[in-house]
Amino acid sequence: MTAVCDTPVKGKMLRATKLGVCGDPILGAGGWPVHVTSKGFVSVEYAAEVDDGEEIDQKDANGDPLVYEPARRRIKLYNVTVTCGRVDPELYTLFTGMPVVLDEDGNATGMRVTSAVNLDSAVALEVWSGTQLKKCVAGAIQRPRFGYFLLPQIIDGQVGDFTIENGAASFTLTGKAIENPGWGVGPYDVYLRKAGVERLMDPMGDQDLLHLDWTYLPPPAPTCGLTARPPDGTVVADPADATNMTAQFTAAYVPAAPNEAFSVDWGDGASSAGPAADATVSHQYAAAGTYLITVTHTASGAQRFKSFVAPAGG
Repeated sequence: MTAVCDTPVKGKMLRATKLGVCGDPILGAGGWPVHVTSKGFVSVEYAAEVDDGEEIDQKDANGDPLVYEPARRRIKLYNVTVTCGRVDPELYTLFTGMPVVLDEDGNATGMRVTSAVNLDSAVALEVWSGTQLKKCVAGAIQRPRFGYFLLPQIIDGQVGDFTIENGAASFTLTGKAIENPGWGVGPYDVYLRKAGVERLMDPMGDQDLLHLDWTYLPPPAPTCGLTARPPDGTVVADPADATNMTAQFTAAYVPAAPNEAFSVDWGDGASSAGPAADATVSHQYAAAGTYLITVTHTASGAQRFKSFVAPAGG
């Protein structure tokens, strides 16, 4: 077994997912997690809060050592500070539980900060970074590597101090990151492996505070406000191609939006457009390999990742 050593460089993207009272991701329309994907942050700070434990040092009546047990330290939680350079009211209300402010057309334009204590609001926070080493995975398509950082549950979210002045205003979101076995392996694919896109291999456990790793799956594209449900669908080998080098994507939508346009990036420089639900688009690959397929919802920019192994068999 060998190790993968690299250095995180720059923050690329964050994703905040709304959690229920049991730590499970809240699902919205069509079973899509309620979340915000944003590039509008300046930094994310992780500060460990440590319990120093209690030392036992007992001497006998003569003053000689009788029992000694050193204190054992443990990380209780992480204090998280997200510094934002762009105001996304949906991100702020997701993080803090404060009510969102809507305009006459129902668009989220702001938030209302209250003095109420919100015991039910929680989010999971994922952050992607770049890496120093520009190594790529072997195969037909070369890919960069990303750092992946997951806090499965942040509670007690608050909006910190801010200043309006002759300059760009920045806002801070603070919270306490704690354990959350309710996250499990998560609702999203976060890895691109030889067999295709996958979620976490092992679920987050009762005492797991932070997951950090490298991944070849890029972060999703940023959106403003809650991320719309992108077109789902299936990727299979075209049965008409005996070489199994042709991928077929068939889109599936929620019933409320059956005819919204999407595009498919096949991962080798080619792309296709799909106009409606149940539309099937195909692409033939020139070389064997594991290909990342990116499906993008044209109206919102929301993305879903798929994969195809060529040849898929035979």
